Amino acid sequence: MPSKQLALTDILGSDPLGRLFFERWRVSPFAAGLFFILSGILYAVILPLFFGYPPGLDGVTLLNMALVFPVAGYFYATQPWSILRTYESISRYMREEGDQNLFHIEKIRASHSRALWWVIGILFGLLGAGLGISFSVEHFQEYWYSANGFEIALVQGVRFLAYYCIGVAAARHICASLEMNNLFERADLPLTVDADRLEVFCSVKNFALEFVGIAAIIALNLGLQPLLIDPPVLEYAIYVSLYCIVAPVSFFLPLWEAHRRMSKIKNQMLDRLNYDFQELSQELHRKIGRDGKSAAYARDADSLNRLKQTIQTVSGATDWPFQGTTFYRLFVTVLSPFLLVIFEIFINIVSNFFVPN
Repeated sequence: MPSKQLALTDILGSDPLGRLFFERWRVSPFAAGLFFILSGILYAVILPLFFGYPPGLDGVTLLNMALVFPVAGYFYATQPWSILRTYESISRYMREEGDQNLFHIEKIRASHSRALWWVIGILFGLLGAGLGISFSVEHFQEYWYSANGFEIALVQGVRFLAYYCIGVAAARHICASLEMNNLFERADLPLTVDADRLEVFCSVKNFALEFVGIAAIIALNLGLQPLLIDPPVLEYAIYVSLYCIVAPVSFFLPLWEAHRRMSKIKNQMLDRLNYDFQELSQELHRKIGRDGKSAAYARDADSLNRLKQTIQTVSGATDWPFQGTTFYRLFVTVLSPFLLVIFEIFINIVSNFFVPN
């Protein structure tokens, strides 16, 4: 009999590496991040010295080894728990129960079990490792990372795993976001003035911001490249453009249907309240025409005033599942990987202005 509760294995789906590492071997998120740090020390410091090359601790390698790859591995391990908690928060507001609720759970299981999500990770990993192998073979034995076949295989193998983690995490985020939108279509969402005080909205907002934050950390590789190396202009512009599009979209994707539902509920309530206000005002007008005494319509006037206050209260309710300050947090987070580059450009402009060449 199918379980009525989602479990971590349901979120992992058919991901072969996820099931191997986190179900069979019980690898912790900390260990997943530590693996990339230790691997980096091995291929960028120890082996280059052993093969007679200077240690490969250039800026990009150090950034990948110490931050980007470990964060990718850690998030790959923790993301399923975050998705599971968010599903549980939304399920408390579902209108359906019993067999209908079980149907939604089975649909979520089926979505996460699709091979498409981890195939995207494999393709992304092959792309990253393939480009690295191509460059290493072209410059065989010129640099530490192309010293020999073993070094190339080790460096690009770790690179494949890191890119796999990033690809699967992005695909898993898309899958979860689509299923959350399906749940919000059937959720009985309340109107609120402060969305951050409602647990379900806070949970989904944090889920979305978490992914954007991880994307920003990984994008530090892009943000610092102009300060460390001379990246190809066209390729670099494409990657930056993709990041600037994907990061905001990944935030709004899991929240979009909640916004639509809240907006629909709010408009339905306002339509009804304004209709009642119009009917009551017409009735009051007729009473005034029949009887000029204030006592005859004072009660209706008081009801009209209370109805007006209700309309103002509903109008003030938010139709987004987060407060307006979240937009600023999103903007700063997306922009943060490029702050040093922007600062350097600003300094250069100011310097050229005051000290012309």
